[in-house]
Amino acid sequence: MKRFIPLALLAAVLGIVGFAALRPGSVTTQASAQTFTREAITDDPIAPKFAPKGYDVTIVEFADYNCPYCRRMHPTIAALLASDPKIRIVYRDWPIFGGASVEAARAAIASQWQGKHEAFNAALYEGGGRIDSAAIRAAAKRAGVDWTRLQKDLVTHKADIDGLLARTNVQAPALGLQGTPAFLVGPYLLPGAFDLPNLRKAVAKARAHPNGPPKAP
Repeated sequence: MKRFIPLALLAAVLGIVGFAALRPGSVTTQASAQTFTREAITDDPIAPKFAPKGYDVTIVEFADYNCPYCRRMHPTIAALLASDPKIRIVYRDWPIFGGASVEAARAAIASQWQGKHEAFNAALYEGGGRIDSAAIRAAAKRAGVDWTRLQKDLVTHKADIDGLLARTNVQAPALGLQGTPAFLVGPYLLPGAFDLPNLRKAVAKARAHPNGPPKAP
């Protein structure tokens, strides 16, 4: 049975100060001495997002294009978004599988500046097999990405992309994550791969308790 971990409990286990079930406020990690807010995870200005009008739940996805479980989760996430028009998803690429993963993450992030992230993200996962430079270019072609512009955007937005990846590399371990995939559904952390019914349960819990589980009277 899959479990959803309230961030308040996770904070107590990890020694993270001030998380309070991911309510707004600062978070300080003892290991890294880094401080960030809830919004730093959900509202990073550079992180690609799909945000339908009137959304009421945010899912943050931590993933790597060379992670086989991330690849298996892609159609599940797509089905969830297709069936629930009030979910915003924030893509936090966490390329932990090597240089090719970093290359894919950088390309995917850069594709947002030509409005192609959603299509490119799908193409990278749906290509099958390990992602390398050739697979990235093939996925870009399938997604209709302008390759020449992508290369320019990788240069123009290099500092933004590098900064986003660096922030994710701090924030993901601070949440206690040890690998991909992982999902933050409202205030609930779901480490690992989940099926569609369990994701829907997590979304329902996040809608019912957007600041975490209710306090005991």
